[in-house]
Parts: sequence; structure tokens; C-alpha cells
Amino acid sequence: MKELLIAGGGPAGLTAALYSARAGIRPVVLERLPGGRLAELERVDNYPGFAEGVTGPELAAAMRAQAERFGVEFRTGESLTGVEPRPDGSFLCETDFGESLAARALVLCAGTEPVRLDVPGEARWFGRGVSACVTCDGAFFKGRDVILAGGGAEAVAGAFYLARLCRSVLVAPGHPGGSPAVPDALARAKALPNVEWLGATTRIAEILPREDGRGVGAVRLTAADGTETVRPVDGLFACLGTAPAVRAFASLVALGPDGGVQADPATGVTSRPGIFAAGDVLSGAVRQIAWAVGTGCAAALSAVRWLHRSSPSA
Repeated sequence: MKELLIAGGGPAGLTAALYSARAGIRPVVLERLPGGRLAELERVDNYPGFAEGVTGPELAAAMRAQAERFGVEFRTGESLTGVEPRPDGSFLCETDFGESLAARALVLCAGTEPVRLDVPGEARWFGRGVSACVTCDGAFFKGRDVILAGGGAEAVAGAFYLARLCRSVLVAPGHPGGSPAVPDALARAKALPNVEWLGATTRIAEILPREDGRGVGAVRLTAADGTETVRPVDGLFACLGTAPAVRAFASLVALGPDGGVQADPATGVTSRPGIFAAGDVLSGAVRQIAWAVGTGCAAALSAVRWLHRSSPSA
């Protein structure tokens, strides 16, 4: 039985791990990637204490090393896939490693995840021609033909990035989601010579395989007037923004209108005793590193108090 399981290794999770470990708790952190999305940031200039700024990977590594110094256990590459409450008030946690971990308390710091298209073929080809991260996977499509789903700021940024790598880039802007595009950036993206911006209502209806069945070969497109076309592509990028990553525990805690976990940022207390939340997974989250750190601290202190009160020897 683990005392405290922390789901997520970004700034909120690393702070929760540090504070709980210093309070005498032995937390276990499930981190898909060390540092979470912080490690993807090229430069951080708005986190206090770094007069000349710091790279995301450097800041993430420093936070993680500090937590390690106090005995935090990290399980890298592992994430939470399910949680089941047990009669004694503890939780049985399933991970994508097929492992079951029992924990007396949880701090949910899973952050956000890319919004999916939810069309036929997406799940089958995800990671094999379908991606939600242009900067992660764009280089795999150098000199090839791709399509972006989305018409907001994320799609515009993706079009600029992929236009430097790919032979051609289609954009299907009929999918909602993400941040609104800046008009000037949108106009410049539409002017790129190898980018084709499809009709405003054009959506991807299905992802089709190659003839050999070994990857993405085409997409079926639909428009508001019912027109359907099939366009050959080698890959697809969903650029629809992000949403709180709550699938593993959505049935256990109350969620807000934006799909995030409802919790008081000052305490991290959720609707379920023994479960606390921090960072970008929260409803109404202010997606800044400093805010994530503060909520991680608050959730950890609340979890420590709860564990002490509910201890069998208390």
C-alpha cells in the first residue's frame, strides 16, 4: 500500500512530490515524461528566480532533482489509466504498464492532453501516421504530404512549422477547438506556397489506410453542403488545442464546465475524500508554471493533513 500516488510529473506534480516528501510521506509519481509539458518549452522567462531565463528542460530537471533528494519515487513512462475506490477508503490505481497500485490518497496532476478528432481510423492509426504534436512528429514527414485538422491558432502554427518540412500541407479548418487564430498570422499561413487551406466548413470524416495497410494513405473530407472528397495524404495532425486529462478518473470526482476537475485551488480538495488535484487538470486553470507550482503545494499540504487524520494509528 502506497501512502500517496501523484499522477503527473509536471510542475504541479513535482511540487506536490517535494512538499509531501518533506512532510514525511513517501510519494510515488507516475510521469509519462520527466517534467511533463514543461520539458517541451524552449525558453521560460516568467518563472521567478532566473534573471536570464531558463530552458524548460533545465527547470524541469532541477525540480525533479530536488524532489529526488527527498526520496520521491518516480515511475517514468507510466501513467494512470483507471482508479477504483476500495471499501477501506483507499484507491486501486491501474497504469498503462498493466500494473495495479493501491494508494491511501491521490494527487491528480495529469495536466492536459490533445483534443482528438474522434473519427473512424484515428485510434487505429494514432502513432502510425496520425499525431497530435506537430513539433514532436513533424520531422517524420519531411518531403511528404500531410493534412492538419483545425482552423485556430494551433493549426496556423502547425502550418508554418510543417510548411518548412513537408511537400504539401492541407488544412481542414471546419473542426472546432483551440485558440482563435490571429488574423495577420492566418493571412500569412494562407499565403504559404505549399499550404492549401480548404473550405471553412471542411472537416475530416474518416482516415483511410494505404493500399498495403501499413499506414495512413488518405482522408475522406466532408463539407457543410454534404460534398465528399477523398484526398491522398501520408499523415494527419490534429491541431485542436488541449483539454484537461481526466479520462482515468472522470467518474470519481466532480468536473467543471470546461471538463477540468472541480477543486479549490487554495486546498486542492475535490469532491472525493482522499483525492486532491493541482495544475492544468483543474477546472478554470491558469496555465502558468508559477500557478501550477502553487496549486501543487496546496494539494500536497492538504493530502498530508488528510493522511495524518485518517491514519489507522491516528
